[in-house]
Amino acid sequence: MSRMHNKTAIVTGGARGLGLAIATRLAEEGANIALYDLLYERAQAAADQIARQTNTQTAFYQVDVTQRDQVYTAAKAVMEMFGRIDVLVNNAGIVSSAPTLLDLDDEQWLKEININLTGTYYCTKSVLKHMMDNRAGKIVNIASMAGELGRPITSAGYSSSKAGVLGLTMSVAQSVAAYGITVNAVCPGIIITEIHQAYGPEQLERLQADIPLNRNGKPGVHGNPKDVADAVLFLASSESDYITGTRIRVNGGSLMG
Repeated sequence: MSRMHNKTAIVTGGARGLGLAIATRLAEEGANIALYDLLYERAQAAADQIARQTNTQTAFYQVDVTQRDQVYTAAKAVMEMFGRIDVLVNNAGIVSSAPTLLDLDDEQWLKEININLTGTYYCTKSVLKHMMDNRAGKIVNIASMAGELGRPITSAGYSSSKAGVLGLTMSVAQSVAAYGITVNAVCPGIIITEIHQAYGPEQLERLQADIPLNRNGKPGVHGNPKDVADAVLFLASSESDYITGTRIRVNGGSLMG
């Protein structure tokens, strides 16, 4: 039997990149999918694509995760449509390039903190009571290797927001463990998606230079969105029922230990 049969999963930032890969992978294992994204047409197309490929029930909601009311309204709509919320994947995020703090302006700092960290807080809070009442639930936060160490070129706002996501992950995990809810994080390394459009070719080459693992031993062949999606699937499934407050690194060995 599929690992996510009869489960409902919310995936934020689900219209493209890692979010689309995650939503598709969960649907392949039988989950009904609710996509949150600001990009209305992209989210609609993504939901239609997932439904066609996997024959699962899929819906999309235009949501700005920095807006509390929009997040809570969407969570209520998901409950009304599917009757349950079993999994939340907090994936929505942005990244920018700022080699030093002096290159990072206040507006971008606040934008990265608000989307990456505050958005995770709002979305988690919007489903938590339902999960606590059910004494079950899986929350998977997409953090980043950048939240564990300083990374060249990547802005301090992004790294700080993702470090905050890791702190939030552990704090929430501790507080809801008695209810049977698991809260974990996936920390991707450099997985090239549309989010990296802020970087130039030379910057991307520099970011990937320290990845030691070559897929199938082929030089220069590294990670892809499915690698992250598979890690999320594990944490969203019953296979990880006794794992909480931790992180899985998907980085090709860029950070070990």
